[in-house]
Amino acid sequence: MKNVIIILLVVASLFSCNKKEVKVPRVAMQGDEKVADHSIIWMFYDEDKGIDVNEKNRISSTNWFFNVDKKITLDKLFPKVLKLIDKHNKKSPHNTKPMKNYFTYVNSLNDQLSFYQIDSINYKIIKKEALPKFQGDTILVNVGVSDLQIPTTEKNTIIQAVYDSQINFQKYMETKALFSKEIKIENLSTTEYIITH
Repeated sequence: MKNVIIILLVVASLFSCNKKEVKVPRVAMQGDEKVADHSIIWMFYDEDKGIDVNEKNRISSTNWFFNVDKKITLDKLFPKVLKLIDKHNKKSPHNTKPMKNYFTYVNSLNDQLSFYQIDSINYKIIKKEALPKFQGDTILVNVGVSDLQIPTTEKNTIIQAVYDSQINFQKYMETKALFSKEIKIENLSTTEYIITH
């Protein structure tokens, strides 16, 4: 409860000072709902730049919550996120234990603010022509602006997600929710490719 109150106070402060708001995605997916010892990085949608980042409240010795507006596209989002995660992972005298990174969203199943941990994902931002040639039982799933079709998987099949960088964060989290329902975790590659244009 204390964590929720702190988040609400920070939100209220930001609204009154900057007149900005972050509309996080709303998806039907279970996630962590209680993460202690955290600080918040705000990622606002900006019509001109695509993204406006407020990282003044981040503390390296805490878990980080990335509050990302659902309209921000992946080409604007991930260069910023990966740069910040790299900073977070650097050793310092203040980091006595590993801290984690999370995307926030609203779980529509119970209307709770929830947290999706992203540390186990290996993000690669590449051009389409640089996409590796996958062999064997790997199935590519291209996530674009159209509806996503999830293939039927066998026991040893690996699903490799490839995201179009022009989709927005809402679509990205909707895909995560769909994967969590349709694909066993062991069938999903921990590497995610984001294809730039």
